[in-house]
Amino acid sequence: MKELKEAEVWLESAKKALNYNGSEREKYTVVVAQSIHSIIRANDALTLRFLGRQAMRHDDAQRLFLELVRLNKIPAKFSELRNIIISAVQMKSKADYRGIEVSKKEAEKWIRNAEQFLNSAKECLM
Repeated sequence: MKELKEAEVWLESAKKALNYNGSEREKYTVVVAQSIHSIIRANDALTLRFLGRQAMRHDDAQRLFLELVRLNKIPAKFSELRNIIISAVQMKSKADYRGIEVSKKEAEKWIRNAEQFLNSAKECLM
């Protein structure tokens, strides 16, 4: 599934950016943005498979994920992922367009969030 592969590439690029020898402030912002892109593409994979559609706007991503949960299209144990997708959508424009300053610890947290969301999406799609 193309969306899942793209999510993997976004996550891998976030991990590489974390180790980049450039400016700390800018690289951590990029890590967060790339992690968020990974989460959103993994969400697209889920919504395309189980709802037959994907978000056309980033705000729709969280709504569609909540619809997956409400319709029991994904196992209940994955419902806690809603916090990740909601946070990702809220943070997306700050990281992408406003260049919000984040710490290394925050950037690492976003990588973990993306890994958790992506791994859970893969499990749901098996």
